[in-house]
Amino acid sequence: MGLNFQWLLSWCSKRNPKPSSDIEDADWPERRPHGYQLYPPAPPQKILATRAEYVHHLRYRKYWPPENNPDTPLFCLYRLYEFLVIDDVIGYRNTLEYFCKQRTWAVREIPDPQDDDPARYAFLDCLPALLKAAFNERIKLGLVRDIPAIMSPEQAEAYRTAPESSKTYEEEPEWVKNVKPLEESCIWYHTMVL
Repeated sequence: MGLNFQWLLSWCSKRNPKPSSDIEDADWPERRPHGYQLYPPAPPQKILATRAEYVHHLRYRKYWPPENNPDTPLFCLYRLYEFLVIDDVIGYRNTLEYFCKQRTWAVREIPDPQDDDPARYAFLDCLPALLKAAFNERIKLGLVRDIPAIMSPEQAEAYRTAPESSKTYEEEPEWVKNVKPLEESCIWYHTMVL
């Protein structure tokens, strides 16, 4: 029995139509050329006010970096921000893994976003600490960032038992020390959006 994909696509689009929202039509990927990421993304308050619509927006994104730009650690940092704000664990996990696999992207070399939105900038300020903690925990176990995807048991054991002096741990960038804390804390609660 074959699956009628045309029917499935039609059913999915009727089940999840594009909702109306505060997000401008030009922001929606199906109306933007090639479905690139908005840069910078909306502030956290706007994302949370239109969370279901924003989740829908992210699901239609076809390409990660903004149009005509190579991907960079800063673009990836903004994607992590988006996935954390909307509480998309799979999106966050996949983006974290993607960042980890970019062997030339040292956490300490993430450039200062100099974001003009204080809440978004404060949020971005916290992300390098999360990256550092996640990557350094893996490095302690011998799972360095340039580890091959496929290796023999002997190679895996060599990485695991490597001396501490041979391991390069991640550090936070200098700019995180200069970001001013928010005057008022941002607190939000998440609910599941399908």
